[in-house]
Amino acid sequence: MAKYETLYQELLKKEVVRYKDIEDIASTIMETRHISPKYIYTEYINRLCQQGKLLHPQRGLYIAVQPTMINDPSFQPDAYLIASKLQSPYYLGYHTALELHGCAYSSYNTIYTVVPYEKKFRPFTFKHIAYQPVFTSYPNLGIKKRLHKNQEIQLSSPSKTFLDCIDRPQYAGGWEECLKSLEGLSGVTAQELKSLLTIIQKDILFRKTGLILELFIKNPYYQGILEDLHNVLEKHIGDSPMYIKKGSKSTLNATWNVYVPIGFNELLRGV
Repeated sequence: MAKYETLYQELLKKEVVRYKDIEDIASTIMETRHISPKYIYTEYINRLCQQGKLLHPQRGLYIAVQPTMINDPSFQPDAYLIASKLQSPYYLGYHTALELHGCAYSSYNTIYTVVPYEKKFRPFTFKHIAYQPVFTSYPNLGIKKRLHKNQEIQLSSPSKTFLDCIDRPQYAGGWEECLKSLEGLSGVTAQELKSLLTIIQKDILFRKTGLILELFIKNPYYQGILEDLHNVLEKHIGDSPMYIKKGSKSTLNATWNVYVPIGFNELLRGV
């Protein structure tokens, strides 16, 4: 088999690769560490792209197309693999994590890659899927690894997903979608929530956690969690009331010292 075809077969095994991956594979095939980037591009990457065997959705990122799907407009590459290759460190979070945990209430065409502020990338759309960065100060906190199509990807743990979503529900589809999804999220634990909250130290997040856990108190996935966390949450609630949603007409929930939008409880009862 020609080296060109060998490279293509190796790229098919990975499906989504960075330029460095292609360089490493080409070096192995040619049995040398010193290959000109121009040579790799001209002799391999450019030829594969021209033949429709490689797609190039973003700078430095390539997608290997199966032979039966070349030039087929219905070809849809794996969005999670694409998102996992955009930056490092990273994790797939918010609604994307809900999807990967198998509890997303609705299907979305936006994939969220969570990265540090200094690792930002421009959002882009490819094959009708939008890829959007979300910035965090804690890129390595509450992360788990999983094999997806025989490749390792990183996503937020169930407990971190819970906190992320209630902290910034706009990335979980808004409050209604967020709550309907979290209702089916298994694996959230009091111990991990306590550990994460202690590190993040965000007053409003302690209050939101208490509020939402109280609403899920009869949910078997959250059995006993609020009871185990109640004292910890209370100790971290400040004296001044805070708002779940600023600018909305709200009423005060005295237990968690937080203003809850009018109609919020009715929305939750509909979950």
